[in-house]
Amino acid sequence: MNMLKATTQGAMASTLYTCLIVISRAANVPVSDVNNFSCDPYFHATLSTGREGQDSQCLAYRTHTARRTRDPSFDSQWLVSGIPASGFTLSLTLFDEDAGSFDDKLGKAVLHFPETGSTLEDGWESGQQEYKVHKRRGVLSSKIWTFAAKVVTKGKAGHRCRAWVSVQVVGKAEDQKDRRLYTLGPHRFSQHFSPVLGSFLGATKAPNEDNSQPTLRASTFVANRVQLSGPVPASLRHRYVGFAPFIKAMFKKKGIEGILLHRALHRQHSLIYKWNKNTAYGVAGEDGKSNGHEDGVNGENGGETSRGEEKKGEGERKGEGELVSSDAFARQFLRMTSHGTHGRIFTYVIMLDGEWRFTETGDEFAIQFLSKHTMHSDVAVEIAFSGEFFVRPVHEHEHDYDDKNPPSDPSYYELIIDNDSGTYRPSKDLLPTLQSFLSSPKNLSSFGRVTAMDGFDEKLKKWKEERTQAKKQGDGERKQNGKVVQASVSSSSSSASSVSSEEGEALGLGKRSSVGSDQVEAALKEDAKRAKENQDEDTGAKKEEQKVEC
Repeated sequence: MNMLKATTQGAMASTLYTCLIVISRAANVPVSDVNNFSCDPYFHATLSTGREGQDSQCLAYRTHTARRTRDPSFDSQWLVSGIPASGFTLSLTLFDEDAGSFDDKLGKAVLHFPETGSTLEDGWESGQQEYKVHKRRGVLSSKIWTFAAKVVTKGKAGHRCRAWVSVQVVGKAEDQKDRRLYTLGPHRFSQHFSPVLGSFLGATKAPNEDNSQPTLRASTFVANRVQLSGPVPASLRHRYVGFAPFIKAMFKKKGIEGILLHRALHRQHSLIYKWNKNTAYGVAGEDGKSNGHEDGVNGENGGETSRGEEKKGEGERKGEGELVSSDAFARQFLRMTSHGTHGRIFTYVIMLDGEWRFTETGDEFAIQFLSKHTMHSDVAVEIAFSGEFFVRPVHEHEHDYDDKNPPSDPSYYELIIDNDSGTYRPSKDLLPTLQSFLSSPKNLSSFGRVTAMDGFDEKLKKWKEERTQAKKQGDGERKQNGKVVQASVSSSSSSASSVSSEEGEALGLGKRSSVGSDQVEAALKEDAKRAKENQDEDTGAKKEEQKVEC
């Protein structure tokens, strides 16, 4: 009897669960904006399954930014699977979004679910609990302004920062043999708009500042993030290829030049994917205010606003933790890729936790420079997959396709995706696995077709060349006519169109470039010597097995 009981308890302890984490709100956030005694707060969350000193996997999540408030409401949902019965640790770091390079850290809360001595099981839930956010020590200015706000508001502005979080077990993990943590949903997305490249390329105007139309100037650079539903197949795991000494130095942050190169690419990534008041974000299939955009998203409230005809057939949540339909996700992805119009081709990386990052690529130096896979991955040692992709109408619907007014039905389109990446060189043998993952019912099954092809395929090269020529021709006509380019259906105004010295440095533009050609040349020489002395072959590389970074 005791042996049977022990066996049952052991089986329960090894069970993996899916948990819905809801970061609801916060109160009494420290003052960071002295002009209005307010703040632009958000939470950066990390989830790990090991206690301190134990081996631990780690995932990361970011809420949207709440504007000009000390009592933000987030209602951010994060569905995570692969969580053991012993539970997990959730670290919440509170930041104030800053227009400069770095966001200000305001405080932190470390939460354990379930409490020590308990275990997770079907139906377990914490309920919405209040937690203290410990303010960052040494931030004197924040303390002073918070105190001043309390005086001005006659005590209404409190000092005790709090966060409200709830956790619910929604079921057992689908694959009990896969011990990895992974994000199951929802399909969150964000679009980051930068007028920097427009200034660099000679543009003089920012995107529509009156928000009258969901269009952007051709010069606006758009960086996209979208969360795929995991788990990413375990076989989709690729380490960078150190084909040149300076590449190894850059990823390993080895040597002064290697550190400089790593830092420069990290700053480029941070700048291009930086959140600000113009960032568009939401969850596919969830409606929100449009901020004047007929087909856009609202950078304040999030969510997706669809035309009436597009709402038809889109899945809605049947209950907490359930994923929206593939149709809603496919429609949002089409908007982010502008329905494949004007011959667009995108460079992408898919991270180990299923975050898909991509930007449009092109012949212009700046766009090529900012489309490199290393920048997209934020110099990650390992990713799931990388390459290029484009969207086009499937053959049987080509006659229905109008580049100026493309149809919104995902079944009309085909996603062509490849492994054209010199940095990570994904295996062509894994293209069928990638295709199956992307076309699965929880991702892009609503597309007419998803086709994964080898980057060296001659037919694919021909298709890309045709799209490149079509884009050049279309860009020329639009410039001649003075028209704007629909860079993204989701739109946002921009508050500035000039390149600041800080942005110029981060992008490597102008005299104040972070890393110049002379430094790269020096890195090549120094690390060629180092590589010769210290043969950095596969044995050493294997020791760099990378876990998901938070």
